[in-house]
Amino acid sequence: MNSITKNSIHWTCSAAVFCAIIALHPQQATAATLSNGWNYAIDSFNDGVTGPQVGGGAFEFYGIAVKETSDTAFVAINSNLTLAGYADSAAAKGNINYGDLFFNFSGQNFNTANANRSLFAVRFADGNDSGVATTGVYSNVTAKNVTQTNSGFVNLNQFNTYVASHGGTPSMGDLAATDPYFQQTGNWTVLNSIAAGTKVADINSLTPATLSALGLNFAQFNAVGSQTIGFSFNKSSMPSGNYIANFFAECANDAIAIKASFQNAEAVPEPSTWFGTLVGLSFLGMGAAKRKMKSKIA
Repeated sequence: MNSITKNSIHWTCSAAVFCAIIALHPQQATAATLSNGWNYAIDSFNDGVTGPQVGGGAFEFYGIAVKETSDTAFVAINSNLTLAGYADSAAAKGNINYGDLFFNFSGQNFNTANANRSLFAVRFADGNDSGVATTGVYSNVTAKNVTQTNSGFVNLNQFNTYVASHGGTPSMGDLAATDPYFQQTGNWTVLNSIAAGTKVADINSLTPATLSALGLNFAQFNAVGSQTIGFSFNKSSMPSGNYIANFFAECANDAIAIKASFQNAEAVPEPSTWFGTLVGLSFLGMGAAKRKMKSKIA
């Protein structure tokens, strides 16, 4: 076999593998940072408000990450707020917790999607003030404000101004603190809790050890909050496509948003499938090169 023929086979095999990789990994329109299969959005580390303290307190949110397989979505949150919440006598229930996690696939701003009941949401904190009965995934969601009963901020502009005036840097992960995606002014306009929705799936809680085994690593971004909270759900309970997901504290003392995508099941094969397909296509490429070589000899 001469060098030209060898190079032809090598080029054909390489092209087959390259095409396989492109086919198996359709490009995602995301703003999040992809690492080891997880999409991360990292928040400012000094914009959580806990009493008079800005930065580093119980309400400091560091990051959110989302990972998907063909049938499962995994969500992880790095924060200083426990799932038990924060005891505060000024709150109506004496406790302030996480709000609910909203997913918006509509391409509209949050208030418009809310008015159209096109939001999806996950209640993941069992003790919060959500308007639905149990934890889980919900569709046809409308959102409500619970900051008024949780000693919270009247609106996002008030939060941003307070943080900046106390030396902090207000941020919302993949969105700027003043992004018009959310309503910034008005009275009690932070929509941070499910008002109503239709339950479509349960969620499964995940331990930090399980999340680590799945490749999660917030520390690579210096996001080292005291709490790493995780859960998973059946991905078929939500649409495929681009989304913005976000959650607030019930008092709106911090918030974070992530811009990412869910692919349809056919576009997200398991790692074993990737390998098998790549090997198969490599052999197809070699076979095609050999047949081309034989035809030239004939």
